[in-house]
Amino acid sequence: MIFGHLKSRSRSIAFSLLALGFFTPTWAAWDVASLMQQLAQHPSGKARFTETKTLAVLDQPVVSTGTMLYSPPDRLEKHTLKPVPESLVIRGNDLTVVRDGVTRQLRLPQYPEVLAFVEALRGTLVGSRTLLEQHYSLSLSGSQRDWRLVLTPLDDRMKRWVKQIQVKGSDKGVNMVETLQADGDKSVISITPDAP
Repeated sequence: MIFGHLKSRSRSIAFSLLALGFFTPTWAAWDVASLMQQLAQHPSGKARFTETKTLAVLDQPVVSTGTMLYSPPDRLEKHTLKPVPESLVIRGNDLTVVRDGVTRQLRLPQYPEVLAFVEALRGTLVGSRTLLEQHYSLSLSGSQRDWRLVLTPLDDRMKRWVKQIQVKGSDKGVNMVETLQADGDKSVISITPDAP
């Protein structure tokens, strides 16, 4: 009787393990495609940012704050409020910079390194793997609620400027972008979405 109960209990445990094994692929399916699908669900938004730049030529990091706005398919705005007001507006391949009352307009295709960085942001925000893989190899770690996507440049010109870009986030979207430059300088942008 005891052995029968143990056998029955063993079968129950075995079935439970099999069921867990059966469902594991669903849990383990967190990959770049899943991340892109998740990011595509939050395609636009406004956020506050704090950017900390660590530069070899300066003793102290440079900290700036402001707001960011993304509107699909290709509009990205970064308005720095402190320490020096500056506005960057990207629409398609056009970049408009306003600083100290002076407006400059640039065509991004003329600056492929800048374009690649912009596409890293836009591609991540809109959840476009195709756009990202035009410029970077992708490596994802973590889980749906706490992930890290490492973008490593493919283009040799870009590699001379940027070593890698790390984008971190959660199921709510992107919350940090860290750029490690080839010369060792670093920029970390912490992003806090505005409440809807």
